[in-house]
Amino acid sequence: MDGVVSRPDLWANFIWPAYGLTLVGLIGLLVWAFVSMRTAEKKAEESRRK
Repeated sequence: MDGVVSRPDLWANFIWPAYGLTLVGLIGLLVWAFVSMRTAEKKAEESRRK
């Protein structure tokens, strides 16, 4: 197990892609929530006009 612990570059190679993927996923989720909220508001306004 020491071989793995003494190789920080190995950990970096594993962690950075996972971190980037998580960050992209979170941002995507926020954007999707915002867009769905906006579309719901527009639909509500249209139904009120009719």
